[in-house]
This record gives sequence, C-alpha cells and structure tokens, in this order.
Amino acid sequence: MTALLLSGPSKSNGLLLALAVIAVGVAITLLANNFNQRRRSRQLEQLHGCEKPPNESDRFRYDIFGIAKSIELAYHFRRRTSLSYTNALFKRYGETYASNVLGFRLLFTCNADNIKHLLSAAFIDFDSSPLRRPLFEPITPHGIFTLDGAAWKTSREQLRSRLSNLRKAIDLSLCEQHFQDFLRHIPLNGRPFDIQSCAFGLSLDMQTLFSLGESVDALSFTQSQEKKQFFKDLLLVKNRIVQDGFRGPLRHLVPKRSFLQACKSSRAYVMARVVRDLERQGSVDKEADELPTLESYSDTNRVSQLTDQALSILLANDSMSTTLSGLFYCLAQNERVVHKLRASIIDAIGLTPPTWGQLGTLHYVRWVLQEAMRLFPPVVLNARVANKESTLPTGGGAHGDKPVLVMKGDIVVFSTWARHRLGKDFGEDPEEFRPERWEQLSGDMAGYIPFNKGPRICPGR
Repeated sequence: MTALLLSGPSKSNGLLLALAVIAVGVAITLLANNFNQRRRSRQLEQLHGCEKPPNESDRFRYDIFGIAKSIELAYHFRRRTSLSYTNALFKRYGETYASNVLGFRLLFTCNADNIKHLLSAAFIDFDSSPLRRPLFEPITPHGIFTLDGAAWKTSREQLRSRLSNLRKAIDLSLCEQHFQDFLRHIPLNGRPFDIQSCAFGLSLDMQTLFSLGESVDALSFTQSQEKKQFFKDLLLVKNRIVQDGFRGPLRHLVPKRSFLQACKSSRAYVMARVVRDLERQGSVDKEADELPTLESYSDTNRVSQLTDQALSILLANDSMSTTLSGLFYCLAQNERVVHKLRASIIDAIGLTPPTWGQLGTLHYVRWVLQEAMRLFPPVVLNARVANKESTLPTGGGAHGDKPVLVMKGDIVVFSTWARHRLGKDFGEDPEEFRPERWEQLSGDMAGYIPFNKGPRICPGR
C-alpha cells in the first residue's frame, strides 16, 4: 500500500517534468529559428543593399505576437474608420512601414514605385491565392480569385476572351431598359433614398444579363421570389468576403453557417442557368462569338467550371457599383460639375440613347469617371504573399529611399485608397473632386491603380 501511495506523486512529477522539457525544447527551437531568420535577413539586406523600413514597434514595444495591433485593426474595422486609420499611419511613418499582426510580418505601402514593382516586375515573387482562396473557395472553388500560376493564367484568358468585344456582348437597348428601372427608384419629391443599393442593383442586373443570359431583375418591381433570394444570398456572400478580408485570421472566430448556406444557394442558382444554356445549345455547332452567354468564354462543357467563371464575374461587379456610388456622392456635392457634365453629354449625343460610337467621344464623362474611381477605387486595399525572398525598391533607411527586404511568407499590403488621396502625382489637392485634372494626367500613370497593374490587371476594366 505504501509503494502504491508513493507511486502517485512520482508519476505526476514525471509528467510535469516531461511537459517542462517539451516546453523548453519548443522555446529553444523557436528562438533558434528566429535567430537564424534574423541572421539570414541581415545577410540578404547586405547583399541587396536593403535597409529596414519604419516599424510600428515604437507603439507596440512589447507586443511580440502582434495581438495589440490586431485588436486595433478590429476596433477600426468595427467603427468603419479603417481607411482614415491607415492613411494616418502613412502620414506618421511614411509611404512604407512594417508591422506585426498575429505573428505575421506585414509591410504596408502606398508608394507608387513599390506597388508597380509588386504587381509587374516582381509579379512571380508574390501570390494572392493564399489570402484570397479562404475567402472565395466556398463560392468559387476553382474561380480566378482562388488561383495562381498556370491555372490562373488559363482562367484569366477565358475571361479576357469573353470581355474582349463588349459591343457584341452587350445590347445597349437592354442596358437602357435597366437604367430606366433604376430611375424609377428615385423619388420624384426629392426625398432622400439609398442610391448605393440602387447602384448595386443596376450593376448586378447588367452583369447577370451579360454572364447568365438573363437579368436577375434586382430593380424590377415584379422580380420573382427565386431571383429575390439569389440577390439576397449573393449580397450576403459579397459582404462577408469583404468583411473577412479585413478581419484576416480573426475571421475564424465568426460563425459561417449563413455564409456557407448562401454560397451553396447562389452556386445552385447559377449552375441551373449553366445547365439550361448547355441543354438549349445541345449539339448545334456555332462559332464562339455567336454564342450569347456562358459558352462563348469557355473551352470546355464542364458545368462546374462555367459556374465558377460566371460567379467570378458577378463577384467582381463591385467595380461598377462602387464607381457609380462614388460618382453620385461626388456629384451631389458639386453642382458645377453636374452642369458641365450634362452640357457635354447633350452637346455630343443630344437627348436620345447613345450609340457605341458616340460613347467614345465623351471626354469629360471619362474624366469624371476617372476622378470618381480615383477617390473611390473599387478595391481600397490589396495584398500579396511573398513566395520567395524579394525586395521592394524603396521605403527603407532614414530617408525612405533604400530598398526593403521582403522575406518568404511576408505579406505586402498596398493601399489604393491612400495612393490616390495622399499621392502628390495628382496635384496639390488630391482629396478634392476635380475632373479637370485629367486633362493633364493619364489613366496609365504609375500612381493611378483602380484596376491594379501588371498581369493581374482587371480584365473587365
């Protein structure tokens, strides 16, 4: 009995000792890896002439795991002040700075040269799918937003070929019908209304007409219940993807049940249209440019692939709705531009619906749209993950003019919002809505990136 009693504490002490040894071993391994990584980093910095960028460590001196920074990001996200918050940090640290978020090294930049390098010259050094795949995979498992490399290139070519000749793909008379539906939602008594939801409905009506062969009739007062549910599900999916993009790893703390159900329902709706179109087409052999819907931009009859392609277009329709929302917001505050815009349209077209040829002559309209997309870009923040050691051309050193080392696994976040509003390349008044600035500027300038740059530039721009 005595031996049995003594064996209990002995086993307990042995277990504690084993756990302590494991903990010490893990700590030593982590410290050794950290030491080796720092040594490797210093060697590469010397090799490439890099210097360290400003770092937020002055604000989070003891936050070695980046927890405080993640809490601060979540706080501003919930208050909807993320954009003004990041702009304030760029003003404080400069156009490129480093931060630690939940153990990940993040490099934030709004420098035009760095963004151009990231998206063009160093394109193969960075991937987007590690960040995008968890967001888009439930709705488009093999869509363009979840892919990199050869698979992405194939998917992009299919989309690009479909979007290459909009004059054949888009019927302006049908667009006019949807625009008239849009106008019917504007109160005649001048009462305030939610124009952003109307802009989203208008863009979705046109996008579904283009990608599915029929409109979802979001702005119609006789919309079917099935289409209403699809509209509701798709809106939920899009909002959740945007929210999770800002949340980062913290997205795992938010329940997903309604999101996954909306993904399933949206996908089923689109897939049913794909199957219907393929059955309608049957064995009739037509040239690709004659096909009115999905078949014309895919080289295969696989239903899942066609569904992914169609959903990718619908998920990207924010470019149009964001531009329209930002445009109306700016015009509502600038009566001078409204009068000038209206006069330029009447002078060029008159009061009848436009033709494709007439649309190309609307120079002031183009300036107004470019200015709206500058102030309200479709994607305000974007990011890439380094798949190998690389560099950014500027941002390091005391004066911010030295290259910055990017280690494998580092995340580079670039802010289109900050570039467009803080960049001196737009003049001394970058936060003002002034379309006339585009008389001297070019839409291809390095600092103007509403549709990205390089190989991943938006095919629907």
